[in-house]
Amino acid sequence: MKFLATHRRSLLTCALTAALLAAGCAMQPSQAFINPASVSRTYDGFLAYAAFKDLGVEGRYEQALCKRLQKAGHACVSMLAVATPTRHQDGSSRARAATTSGAQASIVIELADPATDSRRLLADGRPGYRVSLVDTQSKRVVAVFAIEQGSHPAGLRERATRLADAVVTSLAGNGLLPPR
Repeated sequence: MKFLATHRRSLLTCALTAALLAAGCAMQPSQAFINPASVSRTYDGFLAYAAFKDLGVEGRYEQALCKRLQKAGHACVSMLAVATPTRHQDGSSRARAATTSGAQASIVIELADPATDSRRLLADGRPGYRVSLVDTQSKRVVAVFAIEQGSHPAGLRERATRLADAVVTSLAGNGLLPPR
């Protein structure tokens, strides 16, 4: 009891630090694959594309990613802003939108298939994301990140924000963003 009384502040500091670290790691890449030919390339302008069938979810993720990139000083536009859903969209119309948007690269967010045996068994059915960075000029995939959802389910807004933070952290950590 005397130990707790004398070291309460230290224990509290350790507990808070552990909680903050756990929150920061709630959604981090489990794998990052960078094209070796693109190691020295950085990108400053992005097109955010959340490849979901639900427009509300797509919009939330694209907006969160653009907001986070802009906060870090990078240009970003959402796919929904340049390829509006009021017209038929397919792969070629989205590729045209990426080219005409002025973005140096597209960030494509896809949901990992939750029905796969590996996701159900090994990831406890938690959502996961495959995030690809595609060079607009060459149309080549520069990087792919596998990002896992944290263990605590969150609302749509929080999930989108957490993913956006993880994507920008991954891009910066892998030298794909110019330093600010």
